[in-house]
Amino acid sequence: MSLFIAMSLLRRSVGAIGGAVSVLAAMACGGATEEGSATTTSSSKSSAALPAPESTNYPRQANGFRFHWAGAPGIELEVGPAVALRAYLESMRLSTFAGGDPSSVYPGFMRATPENIEPGMSPADLFQLQSVRPKTRAQYGADGPKYAEREIFGYQPTYVLDLSPRGDGYRATVCLGAYSVYRTDDVGREKYFSTAADEHTGQMLRADSDIQFWRVELTENDPRTVDAPPSPSISQTGPLPAPLTDVFGKWFITGSSQGLWGPPGQGENIETPELRQRCEAAMPDDAASRKAMATGFHDAPPPHGGPVPGWPR
Repeated sequence: MSLFIAMSLLRRSVGAIGGAVSVLAAMACGGATEEGSATTTSSSKSSAALPAPESTNYPRQANGFRFHWAGAPGIELEVGPAVALRAYLESMRLSTFAGGDPSSVYPGFMRATPENIEPGMSPADLFQLQSVRPKTRAQYGADGPKYAEREIFGYQPTYVLDLSPRGDGYRATVCLGAYSVYRTDDVGREKYFSTAADEHTGQMLRADSDIQFWRVELTENDPRTVDAPPSPSISQTGPLPAPLTDVFGKWFITGSSQGLWGPPGQGENIETPELRQRCEAAMPDDAASRKAMATGFHDAPPPHGGPVPGWPR
């Protein structure tokens, strides 16, 4: 927690200085034009090749971006189910940034997740099983916009609000700050804006698009991972932005959603006013700083710092 707070203070200081000059997608709904996933292009500069990946198992689109994790008191991010949770959510986000590129997920991800089910009206068509894996590039293309490679910048505050035993596994409630995840415009790539904002106006996509909410359930007792390798034996913290090897072990994701949870017609909306209030309080940046970062066009993205807690060499 102390490192998370220290990074927050550093970012606020830099943000305050940048704010005097110029302060300084939908993954929340699976949208194709947010957070670098897909769009139409209109210039040769927008289709220029991206630099090579700087880290193993970390996509080149995210060279200038880092995850910053923290958790409620008592939640250990470096061991146990939180390690698989981190690897899962980072994989989901990175795949979105890379426009559905399957190679952008971490080793073991496909084994640790079930195939998405099609939406339906049967009681078995649970909402939390429809988007356990990220959308593919073909699915983004089917929605209309053409994929355009672009880089993602900044940092993503990710707070594990709750990680509690449930049945033979765990249920996690996670708050995700989208306001400090930046991309560039597609015309000149000279201005930066938050993925929580509209690319044309710079205004927030919704009044609450600065923070996202995830519910994830996972277990070590699913028969689909009986032959999986053991979980890591060392603490999963270090200077790398991505794990070098499979860190999922026998953990299996049994459900994941950013919206509804349960069967059709009886779905529970995981976002409540109380949850939003708690997530806002858990963010390292106050409301004014979040709004400043989430709106407008900027000359530079927020400084990303190192990964927190990061992954070992």
